[in-house]
Amino acid sequence: MFWERFYNLCIRKGKKPNPVGKEVGLSSGIISKWKNGGIPNGETLMKLAKYFEVSTDYLLGLSEYTEVNGEAVKVEYSDQLLKKNVIENMAKLNNDGLTRLSDYSKDLVSSKNYEIEEELIEEK
Repeated sequence: MFWERFYNLCIRKGKKPNPVGKEVGLSSGIISKWKNGGIPNGETLMKLAKYFEVSTDYLLGLSEYTEVNGEAVKVEYSDQLLKKNVIENMAKLNNDGLTRLSDYSKDLVSSKNYEIEEELIEEK
């Protein structure tokens, strides 16, 4: 669970896991351990929570909620996976394709048929 959360948070920031690890002072070996099922120690967990602006419980998979723009929101893994796929596909497009994608995404948002559905909870 930790790896999926960590990876998805990296993707949300538009970065890959190893550069994020380097930014917080970690080796690529530690990142590899996480990918293979390991979890960070308490100090590292706190650094990551601060870096991503999420709770340690969220990182460890103990909570489905994270804070976005000061609001606690439920983050669905499937939503993150879809976003990852969009980003990966977007990286393969040329300028014309990116322009078309940009126009299409603006149309989707303005249609209000595909707004983000976030379940908000009261912050404790």
